[in-house]
Amino acid sequence: MSDYLFLCNVGSGIRNHISLTNFAPNHTGQIPKEKNFKCAVFKQNFQSTKWKKIDEKYFSSHNLSFSSDEYSLDIGELAVIVPVSIEDNLKAEYDELPIPISRKIDLSPVNERASITFSIDDFHSSYQGDFPYPMSRIHGTFLSFDPLIQNRRCNQKLVFVNIHSKKIDNKNNLKIFTASADKNKILATKEFVNNSAAIFDFEGITDKDLCFYSRDALGIPIFISFNENEFISVEHTHPPSELFWENKLFGQSLIKKNWLNKLP
Repeated sequence: MSDYLFLCNVGSGIRNHISLTNFAPNHTGQIPKEKNFKCAVFKQNFQSTKWKKIDEKYFSSHNLSFSSDEYSLDIGELAVIVPVSIEDNLKAEYDELPIPISRKIDLSPVNERASITFSIDDFHSSYQGDFPYPMSRIHGTFLSFDPLIQNRRCNQKLVFVNIHSKKIDNKNNLKIFTASADKNKILATKEFVNNSAAIFDFEGITDKDLCFYSRDALGIPIFISFNENEFISVEHTHPPSELFWENKLFGQSLIKKNWLNKLP
């Protein structure tokens, strides 16, 4: 199963780009082979529960690119990119996001990620990422910490991306918190809705040992550090399950249960 990709307007003049290839990222042969597919772009407005198709792109070469500038996104709004079969006759509107196809061409395991880039002025930073399809099908909780934003001599953001591909009847009001782990104190709260991004700016927050959590939703955290006309740096954290060699989900549940029961 392939995964979703996403674009977001994070504000502050920062642009978001996606680049992906139709070459299979892993296969048993010696010569590069390509997977024949197209990409559809969907958006769900803040007040809506419907996914509207806003674009459809085909490969004219081996690479395809998307930009947040193309889709007139409001701050926090997402454009979700879905790899689909070239033969799919897509509708204009869906209750659920279409299932992304796999980019496998044989039995070799593949990584379904793409290059996710953020840029400001002439400066760019990227990482290889995606939004896992299985993760988009469940409700959950979120917990992360602050090693990627400890340098407070620049502008910094946390972009928390939530995608829920199942049908929803109503938009839920969700919350994500920034807290001092040392003082056990909430420092900032951000409200958002399903299928959008919560965006924290850390101006004025000087506390150390920060943690970020939501009891309402799971998502992908992206940390952006930048100064206009100087630089931009983008990082993301792995979920707590990556701290464990075996029984990953059990270990993750223990960490979350312990922390979420103690945080305010």
